[in-house]
Amino acid sequence: MIRSYAELLRLPGASAAALPGALARLAGTMVPLALLLAMVQSGHSLAAGGSAGAAYALGSAVGSPVNGRLMDRRGPAPVLRITGPVTGLLLAGFALGTAWAPTGALLAAAGAAGLTTAPVGASARALWNSLTEDADLRKRAYAFEATLSELLFILGPSAVSALGWLTGARDALLATAVLLGAGALGFGQAEVVRRQRPKPPSVQGASPASARRGTAALSVLTAIGLTAALSTALAVAVTAALRAQGTATELAGSLVALQSAGSVLGGLLYGARSRAGSTFGRYARLLVVLTAALATLPAFPLAHRAGLPPSWALFLLGVLLVCSGLPMAPTGAEEFQLIGEMTPQHRMTEAFAGVGSFISIGGAAGSALTGVIAEGPGPAWALSLPAAFTAAALVLTLAARGPIISAVAGARAADHPSSVTTPNAGEPQA
Repeated sequence: MIRSYAELLRLPGASAAALPGALARLAGTMVPLALLLAMVQSGHSLAAGGSAGAAYALGSAVGSPVNGRLMDRRGPAPVLRITGPVTGLLLAGFALGTAWAPTGALLAAAGAAGLTTAPVGASARALWNSLTEDADLRKRAYAFEATLSELLFILGPSAVSALGWLTGARDALLATAVLLGAGALGFGQAEVVRRQRPKPPSVQGASPASARRGTAALSVLTAIGLTAALSTALAVAVTAALRAQGTATELAGSLVALQSAGSVLGGLLYGARSRAGSTFGRYARLLVVLTAALATLPAFPLAHRAGLPPSWALFLLGVLLVCSGLPMAPTGAEEFQLIGEMTPQHRMTEAFAGVGSFISIGGAAGSALTGVIAEGPGPAWALSLPAAFTAAALVLTLAARGPIISAVAGARAADHPSSVTTPNAGEPQA
């Protein structure tokens, strides 16, 4: 398994770009919690701290596709040389201003930092397409990306907590600002990234085919948003279920981390082997598996109500979370692969940045809706929402099957106009 991933990093220039890119992305997962802790420890309210994180997330959701488009049109290196230091300075200014600046000014700085944050993850995913034409290596790369994302979301908040404990929340945010700015700048300075040049767009006007491509893209992006919603929904639902059982809600973070650990394991195992069939077919099958795995989570409150001792009920929940996590990163890998196949090369970074925006929107919606359900019908219903989200993603994807397959064929024709494609290009295999 390790050899299969080492082959990716042996691609010319891959390892030199991977490390600073991973550091920038790690810092991105640290920012929301670092903003919250810096605000609260400087005397601001918890609501103000949460609003700072929301302002950053909103700015990022709006700015990422714009910055991604600039990276496609100008090349990633010139954009990263500007956005990396600017974002770092804005976050550093936020950290230094928490003790004296008005709340409104701090929220504006957080939003501006989100707007200027370059989508390093999107650029890294687009980079694999220029590093190799090998289909198996690209599939492995997307599995690596999905697994890395899960791992970073485990490490990032933990690093903020450790830094905050050792040095204080303001210094933790300053360290995050330096890491984000330096990582983005280092990624942009990697030779393989500097060599990337804008690709000329294909000349295509408005047509029924372009409308179908728009339908396909919106369907897949919405499905991705729905699968992202399950993660934030799960954190709220598990917290509500623990509270209802009378167990310390502080355990929620550790329990949710079990699902992330299962996801990392599943992603590593999935990416180490080649898979037959089309990306669409694999994605649809994984959504079925993920929905079925998540549908087992309401067994936790039901088992507690049936008289299972709390310790055994917690053990059951931990097992269910690990098992439901196993298909998560593989599903994310096929999402990335499908977006990559649907998108012409000259819009690849913008497309992957759009994925990040839909993930942010889906995550926010999932958290809000689950909170309402948990306070109303109860924790068992809240724990049913993650499966409902993935089931909706499956239905939406299957309904858009025709436009998605057409979009894959159209992107292939745009990138390789001299190639001959069959009418069934991209058709799912059994």
